[in-house]
Amino acid sequence: MKRKNIENQKQMHEKNKAGNKHQKTNIKNRNIKSLIFGKTKQTRQSDTYYPYGTQGVIPIADIREGTIITTDNRYIKLIEILPVNFYLKSGIEQQNIIYYFSSYLKIAPANLQIHIKTQKADIDAYCENMEQFYEAEENENCKEMILENAELVNYLAVNEVVTRRFFLVLENADTAGDETEKIAKLNEDADNAGKYLDYCGLECVRHEDYDSFLLNVIYSSLNKNRSNTVPPGDFQSMLSPIHSEDGEIGYDRPALAELLPGMVTRLDLIVPDDMDFTNKNYIIADGIYHSYLYISGYGYNTHTSLAWLSPLVESGDGVSLNFYLKRQHREKILPKIAKTTMVNRSRMRDVGDTRMDFEELDSAIDSGLYMKDEMNRNGEDFFYMHTLIEITADDETSLGKRVKAMETMCASMDIQVRRASYKQEQAFLSSLPLLHLDPDIERKARRNVLTTGAAAAFPFSSFELCDQKGILLGINQHNNSAVIMDFFNADKYTNANLSVLGMSGAGKTFFMQLLALRMRMQNIQIFLIAPLKGHEYRDACEAIGGRYIKLSPGSTECISIMEIRRTTMDTDVEITQENRGDSVLADKIQKLHIFFSLLYPGISQEERQLLDIALIETYRQFGITHDNNSLFDKKGDFKTMPVLADLHSVLSEKPETKKLALAISRFVSGSASSLGGHTNVDLKNKYIVLDISELGKDLLPLGMFIALDYTWDEVKKSRIQKKCIMLDEVWELIGAGSNTLAAEFTLEVAKIARGYGASAVFASQDLVDFFALEDGRYGKAILNNCRTKVVLQLEEDEALTIQKYLNLSDEETMQIVRSGRGQGLLCAGRNRIGVEIRAGQTEYDLITTRRDDLERRVLNKQNKKID
Repeated sequence: MKRKNIENQKQMHEKNKAGNKHQKTNIKNRNIKSLIFGKTKQTRQSDTYYPYGTQGVIPIADIREGTIITTDNRYIKLIEILPVNFYLKSGIEQQNIIYYFSSYLKIAPANLQIHIKTQKADIDAYCENMEQFYEAEENENCKEMILENAELVNYLAVNEVVTRRFFLVLENADTAGDETEKIAKLNEDADNAGKYLDYCGLECVRHEDYDSFLLNVIYSSLNKNRSNTVPPGDFQSMLSPIHSEDGEIGYDRPALAELLPGMVTRLDLIVPDDMDFTNKNYIIADGIYHSYLYISGYGYNTHTSLAWLSPLVESGDGVSLNFYLKRQHREKILPKIAKTTMVNRSRMRDVGDTRMDFEELDSAIDSGLYMKDEMNRNGEDFFYMHTLIEITADDETSLGKRVKAMETMCASMDIQVRRASYKQEQAFLSSLPLLHLDPDIERKARRNVLTTGAAAAFPFSSFELCDQKGILLGINQHNNSAVIMDFFNADKYTNANLSVLGMSGAGKTFFMQLLALRMRMQNIQIFLIAPLKGHEYRDACEAIGGRYIKLSPGSTECISIMEIRRTTMDTDVEITQENRGDSVLADKIQKLHIFFSLLYPGISQEERQLLDIALIETYRQFGITHDNNSLFDKKGDFKTMPVLADLHSVLSEKPETKKLALAISRFVSGSASSLGGHTNVDLKNKYIVLDISELGKDLLPLGMFIALDYTWDEVKKSRIQKKCIMLDEVWELIGAGSNTLAAEFTLEVAKIARGYGASAVFASQDLVDFFALEDGRYGKAILNNCRTKVVLQLEEDEALTIQKYLNLSDEETMQIVRSGRGQGLLCAGRNRIGVEIRAGQTEYDLITTRRDDLERRVLNKQNKKID
């Protein structure tokens, strides 16, 4: 991938902004020319081509109070809906979703439209966010990785990633009542829809400025090209200044000051610059080719599966969908069905069973009897449904290929589609979220269906997880959308915690490091504790300017367990500027009790009390008491802190505490003495890796506790700054080889990290030990306190274990078993998706653990030296 210089990027960005401004002006000119230079909105150059603006083509009179008012005086309400991942639900859950959706259709307005827009992923907000981090970043390597990350997202957005938006369209076409009553009725219908759709697991998006939301939807529907480069933004600001060929025209000119404000509206600014309806097979709007297909009335499969419309929804880039439902009055339709059935029976008597139409008549009679029975006995309603497919492309050749591909796909589903030849303009207008279907297309595409069949279409199944200011994780395997999560978004996620589970070789370490690097790019403080294979974290850490610390008996680096690093227990001191004065010494002593419980599992209650006295005495000898001011010398610097050797001396003075002294002698004069000294490493870094993988099995829980104690102190210093603690192989602290005190401390991190503005990431590959201590109490509690879970590939028996704890469906469980390396199941609240982790080339080279990749890196380095 070609690397871009950031300065060139900035210059290009400024040019694009200037070009976009000019483009906006030109758009306004050409639409307003008809007003300034003697033409009217209704003036057309020909019957099918509109070069001076297309205001007269679009049947919208106004947008106000969150409602679209059409030119035929209908009032339209749009509800944006966030879908669910239907195919990963269990069979019972799927049936429940269809049941509740069917219940809604029974009480919904008679006419409904489901409008589904497919478009290239909008990454502007993500890239702007990364640009801010780039400019604030000081480390050059990190800046380079930010650029590569932005390039990766841009590449995915252009070549692979699409996004979909789902809208439910309601109308009030009553002629009686005033505007206020009509809008109030629409709002009431929208509230009812929200309640029933919530039962289906769907969420209705609440927009603060509903008028702007509606303008944005219409704007992007009409201008598929311009909306990618010129966001609608503030429509009021687009009204001035206005330019023409001979210079600027401002509102201060008396002639135009009276003319323009009353004639130029926001709607004038969002219509396409020009449109071309001259071809029978497509139209051109805003430079984009549009073609339309509809499912013919006889072209539906008689027997359908649940969510049968979803494959069309997920067809890919350039394919959007409109699904219409029109409920018929029962008292009118039942007599028609009865009459038609009776006529068919009469005809049947005169038709021999060898005639070609015998089977058709027989089928029609059966259908009529079935519908009468279902409507009379089971309360089913009768609907007409219509499906209109919109296909767009940048040029005629690409459009033709996409149309043929869609026809082939529909044929494979036993669905017959027809091209809307000579009806492209009508189809274009019908595809807008205005609940209006051209009568001729409506007649050809009409299919009768009962409530259950209509509900089974359920198109809201293409779930996406894309927080534009979040962190790129990868690609949604179900619909090819980008998976970008903002773990710290409290409006969407109750906490920022994450658990990562997977078998050896599934890509757990790769994912952990990738997540850590991308968090660091966004200026989030990273603490990564590696109890196994810590060397795998070194390259990435040093490449990004981090601090790699190795704690082992043979290492010279040390973090003192007895060092007091906090100056106050009041986390809110930076907010309130007030300090309560709670003792930090008491907090440190409590943690040292946990340390001793790991070091000396058989400690008695009496010995614990004696240890408490010895600890207080040890700190007193260094002038440190429960008064926090005693932590500092006269210069205001921290006093010298005691180490384990000083505690050993105090414990050795009394016979009753000599066992305790013996327990720590290994850290004083024994093989682990390098771990018992003063802290001798710089801990002021935004990316810290604590490698404790060479401590040995007996010392590993102690080393993990030392690392976690340090990081927890740093986390508690602020509730404002974002930070993340990553604990790999957390089963070491909550598994069978640990104890309840250490497990409780780990669980405390999971429970209250959110309260300190932190994210806690827990990873494990040994599920047996993860759920071993106290019948899995701590493992289950950690999972329950992680709003987000990533389950990478597991063997089937382990997948069944995790199914029980996460309440996964059989399909979700099989998704885990079928996953390959770097693939897995992402559980974000109630929604679950299959995700494929994606990394940039530099990221991949730094964190890969594959033997052949490492061999390639060594050979490349050797070749560079030779050159």
